Amino acid sequence: MLDIEQLKPLGEGTQKIVFEYPDDSNKVIKIIKSEHATPDGGRAGQYKLRAHRSQGIYRQFRRELLQYLQLCKSHYGALKFTFPIETVYGFVATDQGLGLVTERITSPSGRAFSVYDLVKEGLFTDRHAAALDQFFDECCDMHVVFGEVNIAGIMYTEQRQGKPEFVLVDGIGEKLIIPFRSMSKTINTRNIRKVERHIKSQIPFYQATDV
Repeated sequence: MLDIEQLKPLGEGTQKIVFEYPDDSNKVIKIIKSEHATPDGGRAGQYKLRAHRSQGIYRQFRRELLQYLQLCKSHYGALKFTFPIETVYGFVATDQGLGLVTERITSPSGRAFSVYDLVKEGLFTDRHAAALDQFFDECCDMHVVFGEVNIAGIMYTEQRQGKPEFVLVDGIGEKLIIPFRSMSKTINTRNIRKVERHIKSQIPFYQATDV
């Protein structure tokens, strides 16, 4: 069991904290914040039936794992294992609960830059715009299902496949009770394009260039 206090923190969101994986800087460990969990693993602050459905606090992990497995299944013939979402490596036990182990996405400088970071620091250029367009196109083509995707959950890298690309690291997988997006590529593509329009509306580059 890993002691979280001994791990290097890399960042956090509203639900999760991210740590560097010990002895492998190319991986990260994500854990659910303890304040969001009940003693028996449910979601704190929700009605009991909802709080304990489908793996409770680990529901997010389940969605991401299932999405990655589905993509691997769909591309079985090509033996493809790298997609526009982070690669899932498995799970690890920690003293603060189960951790999800995934690849670490970093920019050429070694820093983790999200679309939000690039925009905030005035670094978003034509190079990033082309990579972001390709990201959304690939998500549509590969039938990547979005949960709640926002501008801070899409990370930039050039090291992963030797080219500029964006990778989704949060908000992955089907959230709907009836999985319409998973069942229909057409419905899913419509949702991806809606998310794309919303994200691009927050990037001054697109308004300035009328893209």
